[in-house]
Amino acid sequence: MYKLLIRPIFFLFDSEKIHNFTLFIISRFTFLYPVFKLIYSPSKNCSLQIANCTFKSPLGLAAGFDKNGVALRFWDAVGFSYVEVGTVTPLGQPGNPKPRIFRLKKEKALINRLGFNNKGADEIRKNILEAKPKLKNGLVVGVNIGKNKHTSIINAVTDYKICFEKLFDAADYFTVNISSPNTKSLRDLHNKEYLDNLLAEIQNLNLQLAAKHGVHPKNIFLKISPDLESEEVEEVYDFVCKHNFTGIIATNTTVSRSNLGQKSDEQGGLSGKPLKPIADKILHMLNELNLKNQNKKLILIGVGGVFSKQDFEDKTKNGASLVQVYTGFIYEGPGIIKKILR
Repeated sequence: MYKLLIRPIFFLFDSEKIHNFTLFIISRFTFLYPVFKLIYSPSKNCSLQIANCTFKSPLGLAAGFDKNGVALRFWDAVGFSYVEVGTVTPLGQPGNPKPRIFRLKKEKALINRLGFNNKGADEIRKNILEAKPKLKNGLVVGVNIGKNKHTSIINAVTDYKICFEKLFDAADYFTVNISSPNTKSLRDLHNKEYLDNLLAEIQNLNLQLAAKHGVHPKNIFLKISPDLESEEVEEVYDFVCKHNFTGIIATNTTVSRSNLGQKSDEQGGLSGKPLKPIADKILHMLNELNLKNQNKKLILIGVGGVFSKQDFEDKTKNGASLVQVYTGFIYEGPGIIKKILR
């Protein structure tokens, strides 16, 4: 029904407007959630434990879809195991000028240059804490954090720490986003001159806050770019191990257009089908590093171009313990959850 009826109607409208309208509707029609659960949620769970988080299945919704955490109860109802909220910045910001999301329907792809538009850490914390008591199916809520647009790269660590501290009691896990192509110079944080200090500062804060509140330290992932060279991937991997992060999310969107069959002059990050081979290559590199590492194995989360059960299995065969969808959900609809976990 979604692909034959709903999606063609949605695709008649501006991408961002229909996205925001949909979030508005699904966050308010809560009386329909039992129906959504009956239709879309898988009947069986295949739970796995990662540190102090229990995931009812390996499938989750990637960051960027529900930036402000307004529809957590809906994602819980339709059967996602976990959802990543954000990217969250200390202060709310509007993001880049519109239009800024573009469909490439023949390619089953999107290009976006949103630029971390969100309501800010305080409001998003409030949204998560209000939703959590009403979650009935064990949804894990991750929080993806970044820096404000006008914060310099030199001072970026301060923004990440502000978000981490403000959302510590709301997040089940954190993701440090250094890989969006739509915030100027953000990807420079992959460089060791910044990355070593950033990861050290965040992990130190994690340990301090855990001790202060008498809880376990939070799981922390680093979300990386798909446009890294192999030497850069290895360097990032080593720093993540050094600072005892839980793992790496591979990957964010790409600025490459090498896999596009059609020409597009739009700037921004490319997601969907054309991203998959690029993201899978990075995931494979990380898995190879894991196999060689005798001291620590990182948890890998695979994302990029997941539309089917086969795409999902490609991620798990390349070492992913967890998998996320984003563009695939837009093209396939909520039925993708059962299709993958069947």
